[in-house]
Amino acid sequence: MKKGLILIGVIAVVVAGGAAAYHYYQAANATAAPKVHTAVVKHGTLTVHVYATGNVQANRTVDIKCQAGGEITSLPLSASNADEQIQIGDLVKKGQVILTVDPTLELQAVTIAQQDLDQTKLTLRAANVSYEIAKENLITSRLTDEANLLSAQAQVKNDQLNVRRDATLLKENLEPQQTYDTDYTTLVRDQQAARLAEVQISQLKQQALQVKLQKLNVDLDLVAIQKAKASLSQANTNLKYCKVPAPFTGYVANVDVQQGQVIASATNNVGGGTTVMTLVDTSHIYVNATINESDINHVKIGEKVEITAAGAPGIVFPGRVVLIAPESIQDQTSGGTNPSTSNIVTFQSKIEVLGKRKQMLKPGMTANVDIFADKLPDVLYIPLQAVVIQNGQDTVTVVDSNGKQQVKNVTLGERNDLDWQVLQGLKPGQKVVIHIGNVSSMWTPDWLRH
Repeated sequence: MKKGLILIGVIAVVVAGGAAAYHYYQAANATAAPKVHTAVVKHGTLTVHVYATGNVQANRTVDIKCQAGGEITSLPLSASNADEQIQIGDLVKKGQVILTVDPTLELQAVTIAQQDLDQTKLTLRAANVSYEIAKENLITSRLTDEANLLSAQAQVKNDQLNVRRDATLLKENLEPQQTYDTDYTTLVRDQQAARLAEVQISQLKQQALQVKLQKLNVDLDLVAIQKAKASLSQANTNLKYCKVPAPFTGYVANVDVQQGQVIASATNNVGGGTTVMTLVDTSHIYVNATINESDINHVKIGEKVEITAAGAPGIVFPGRVVLIAPESIQDQTSGGTNPSTSNIVTFQSKIEVLGKRKQMLKPGMTANVDIFADKLPDVLYIPLQAVVIQNGQDTVTVVDSNGKQQVKNVTLGERNDLDWQVLQGLKPGQKVVIHIGNVSSMWTPDWLRH
């Protein structure tokens, strides 16, 4: 009886030990088995990002030149040091005088131009008087000559009557021959006087032309006055050019002159004149970025952008796309003796930096831009890590409710830095395996996958 109990106890110990060993083995295997990470196939809006790199640029950078030439008599004092002239980094405001040139020659030119104008005005007054006199003389001469002609013509008619009467009386021996001869002579004389009066009338045409000539002199003097006024205006403008105002509010990027230096005029010098200083307008800051041809159709004017730069670590600057070039820029690179081994086609874009901290981005810095491009509504999408290339085909591993896995081919569409659009092969709510660390995953760089 005791032996039976001992045997039963041994068997119980063996069974218990086996069970414990089995559970330990199961636990060990469970710990060793790789964990499967999954994600759900989502349905919603997928935002497509476009990434690019570019250079920071100011709103405008302008070389300031003086339109008048001569000796610099004054430069403004520095905003940071009142004992020194303006220097790099100083802020100048629009309209502030940043340079004055000796105005002596321009003042003399204004005086001469004013004198020329005054002289021309006097000449015009004299021409107007001559014109009025000529008009009055023409009127007087016309009245006088017309009266003389009428008087001469009337005298000729009277003489003709006397001659005819004398001829009649002479035939009847009622009047002597001498009377006839005297009246006939008078007729001839008066006819000559009438012809002279007609000549005087015809000469009035020449006098009228003289009046027109006087009127032309008046018109010429009017033109001369306009020309003199223009010369005076130009002289005053040249005088104003002796002071150079800042065309906009900006920071001094460079100062190229000093007080006492003689500079060349920007308008009269073939070389374009002397550059006084360079101003930078930072009221707007832009990033000129190049976008790859494969991404350009995703980018539109007005789209939001996030901007980062090594010069401003940890800061994300907001921005927006303000310009996209209509034509591409093709960059041909060559390697070794091959004339052209790679063609990179890009498009220039201009992105305005927004926000209060935009001044932290300095012109010339390199910036990275993240453009929030297309928004694809009502689409299926999965994480990038769910896609694996097998035999040149995009595939995912689907996990059913029982944990069973099945590899399926998928057709992909657009993507961003996290997710990929699925066009065919999956349904909303399905679970797919995420291949973290798998070098065959689509999110893995090409150099690592191969």
